Amino acid sequence: MIKLDDIDVMVLEYFIQYITLTSYKFSKDTGIPSATAWRVFNRLSEFGLIKKDEKGFTITARGVVITFLNTKKEIIRKRALSLLKKLWKYEGEEEDLGYFINDLCALLKSLNISPFAICFNQPITVATMLYNNIDNLSESTKKVIASMFLNFFPSTELGNGCKLIVSFDNEGKPYAIAANCKKEGIRLNYRCPELMEKFLGRSNDVVLRRVY
Repeated sequence: MIKLDDIDVMVLEYFIQYITLTSYKFSKDTGIPSATAWRVFNRLSEFGLIKKDEKGFTITARGVVITFLNTKKEIIRKRALSLLKKLWKYEGEEEDLGYFINDLCALLKSLNISPFAICFNQPITVATMLYNNIDNLSESTKKVIASMFLNFFPSTELGNGCKLIVSFDNEGKPYAIAANCKKEGIRLNYRCPELMEKFLGRSNDVVLRRVY
């Protein structure tokens, strides 16, 4: 099982602030021996938390999440969410991402799965995992999932401008797996009152996919 020590976390906290960093600069700033810094950088790279590029090393989305979970510094947690929002191209509130990550950790803990087993570089996989456990999620997390679904999967737009990913329940009634409703905002598993009339009325113009 992968475990981070204090120096590992310190390095990741530096990456949250600088994004791209060299082991030389880290060693110079902290006084930690260059050989130790180089060893830690390479170790974190093997874990997929940072990656080597032309300018040194750059933190990955996976590294940002792991830093968020391991740091004790609130300012680092806030910066981590801000950075994650950019890396994931999430258009909602940073605070919602915090709920999203915390709900995921609660789920992983209940399943006895380490966060290191998750590839956070592809947020849609994380969103799908959480969607399958929707009953225990916060409203903020549901909003994040809905937004990620809308940005990843094909959707349909109603005449009033609402954007939907449409499916059908066991009774054959349509509902939105995810919706960006002009009235209700971003919603997950939304029973849109206009869906039956405005979507099915245009059924000859769109392709419906029944999901069981």
